[in-house]
Amino acid sequence: MINSGKRYIAGVMLLAALAVSGCAKKDNSDASEVWGQADATEVSINTKIPGRLVNLYVQEGVHVHKGDVLAEVDAREVSAMNAAAKAKISAAKAAKLQAESNLDQARRDLARYEELYQAGAISQSMYENFQSKCDILAAVCEQAQANVEASTEAFNQSAVNVGETVITAPFDGIVTTKYVDAGAMVSTGMPIVSLQDPSRNWVNFKVKETDLDKYKLNSEVTLYGRNKDLQVKGTIVDISKKPNFATYRATSERGDDQDIITYNVKVQVNDPRIQPGMRFRM
Repeated sequence: MINSGKRYIAGVMLLAALAVSGCAKKDNSDASEVWGQADATEVSINTKIPGRLVNLYVQEGVHVHKGDVLAEVDAREVSAMNAAAKAKISAAKAAKLQAESNLDQARRDLARYEELYQAGAISQSMYENFQSKCDILAAVCEQAQANVEASTEAFNQSAVNVGETVITAPFDGIVTTKYVDAGAMVSTGMPIVSLQDPSRNWVNFKVKETDLDKYKLNSEVTLYGRNKDLQVKGTIVDISKKPNFATYRATSERGDDQDIITYNVKVQVNDPRIQPGMRFRM
């Protein structure tokens, strides 16, 4: 009976030791790994030209390629402005040619009047009047040239505006959000759709301050997805200097003896297999 009792006590102690060891291993495992969430580059595609959205060619979830037409704004008004600007260029150039012709004639006249003045055939005041006329016509020529340049610039800008009525994808991506429908009135800077670039992605990790020294900028790390077959390589591109105060407040409110705040560690991955929201272990 005594030996049996000893064996029973020894067995209990062994189980307790194994349990403690198991807990310690679990605690160490939890402490040595950190989970993060994937995110990707996403931009709003805005219209630069106000007007009516006459066509919207995409829906949410559609894959598009760089240069694909996403939408079109009514171009009639800006096209009319472009035609008017082109007409102004022609008028400005014609005015410039006339001004140059007038100046050339005035300079020839001035040369002749200078000879007459030197010969004493005309007075000094008359000669100076012709000089003033040449100066005025030269200023008119300069203004005519400035008008040509201004009208050309206005035409070029109006041509750009016509082009901006066609809204295209700036990169290959996925349409994640559609903000308006065809037929809606849109204003300058108004978002039409959001486009996500699945090839430019990263994972954000909230790392405890006590573990922060384990991670170094520009170091390569391996990330493991919830799907055990998904492993990706990434590079630590940013370690935030700003603590996560939400975590700090939460631990404070629990009344912990020692509050631990976290810092964001960003791992750039750029792997098309990653989708925003996926969880990864580092």
